[in-house]
Amino acid sequence: MTVQAVAHRGYPKKHPENTLSSFLTAVELGFTHLELDVHLSKDGIPVVIHDHTIDRMTNGTGRVVDYTASELRSFQMEQDEHIPTLDEVLHALKGKIQLNIELKQMGHYYPELEERVLDVITNHGMLDEVVITSFDFDALEKVRRLSSDVRIGLITFSCSKAILQWSHEVHATFLSMHYGFVTDLYIQQCKEQGIQLMAWTINEPSIMTTFLAYPSVWICTDELERFMDVLEPSTPL
Repeated sequence: MTVQAVAHRGYPKKHPENTLSSFLTAVELGFTHLELDVHLSKDGIPVVIHDHTIDRMTNGTGRVVDYTASELRSFQMEQDEHIPTLDEVLHALKGKIQLNIELKQMGHYYPELEERVLDVITNHGMLDEVVITSFDFDALEKVRRLSSDVRIGLITFSCSKAILQWSHEVHATFLSMHYGFVTDLYIQQCKEQGIQLMAWTINEPSIMTTFLAYPSVWICTDELERFMDVLEPSTPL
């Protein structure tokens, strides 16, 4: 079964989020896309983790940026997992699933994050398998200056005409929006402008059902198997 949806950080309800086991389970379940988060280590290596600190996900403490990639790998996570590098993840997933790579940039917190992430993507020959997203306008504009080929998209809560105008100006063809702000009009406007709209993060079956009425909108979820049940309900015995 092919599941046209986005696995949020892999399958965080079954495995530690943003880890290889979490990502590979999404692949095994047939999901077409997954979302992951990228920071930069002390030695300038893109690493896959959501928070700016390692406290929540590992047995260590402190900021991601204060450790080398090797040091980050040494911290323990549940299920014997570790913080992977973006290079590890792309090596494992190339040709298996499309990737939404979120840059966890804040202003210029990571001065070379955009360059380093693009280098890894390019080295794996995966420009056509990824979209780079961020809440940070400047980060996405920098990515566009560095590459005219890679897909980019803003992450946002609002649904304003200004976002659509900005997307047109920087040739952004993806938009990630909190599901509570998605409207019928905005769905239509994105379709007319050639923007792929993704609604995040939808975990309740009733809301999944609502959005399945809009096939042009991708659903991003933590609840992979729950979504599969809504998509294709099991036949009672």
